[in-house]
Amino acid sequence: MKPTLSLLHTGCTRTLDLAIQDERKRYAAERLDFHDHFDFTTVHGIQRALRGGPCLDKHFERSRADVVTALLEAQQESPHRLWELLLIQAFEQVLVRRRRAISREESVALDDAVLEAFLGSLHEIPYEVAVEDLKRHVLTTSRRALAKVMRDDLTEENGRMPLPPESGVVCLVEHDDESDPPEVA
Repeated sequence: MKPTLSLLHTGCTRTLDLAIQDERKRYAAERLDFHDHFDFTTVHGIQRALRGGPCLDKHFERSRADVVTALLEAQQESPHRLWELLLIQAFEQVLVRRRRAISREESVALDDAVLEAFLGSLHEIPYEVAVEDLKRHVLTTSRRALAKVMRDDLTEENGRMPLPPESGVVCLVEHDDESDPPEVA
């Protein structure tokens, strides 16, 4: 049984780590392209870079932003569940903020809506999107998908679910470097 990812649950990071560990084992057995995207490193090295930890591999010295871009490029070229899980980890703070903007109450349905919108944007990355635009494309596409789900999904108990901020409004989000623009909501 696969563990459920809940964005507001205190054990989310641990659950995500376990899912990545399980997928890493499967990935090694079925894929040969890992080192095409990440030469001289391991999944643990990627995770350390995503968390801003020290680089323990002298051959793998990439910034967090470079690792995120490489993961997005890998997903665009060779989609796989491992890339998706690592990208959830990379964008975890953004996803949690989006989830909390909707409601701070525990709701598996809302957690799923946020995750499914994000994963949907990862499944449909067009080849035409340039590498330097991948992050913006995924964040914008997933935000729009989430807004559409929230508009379309009426609950019988509460009426219309609260919407995330309308398009055109800028939500300030912490970024890895100053060259990244704020997320457009």
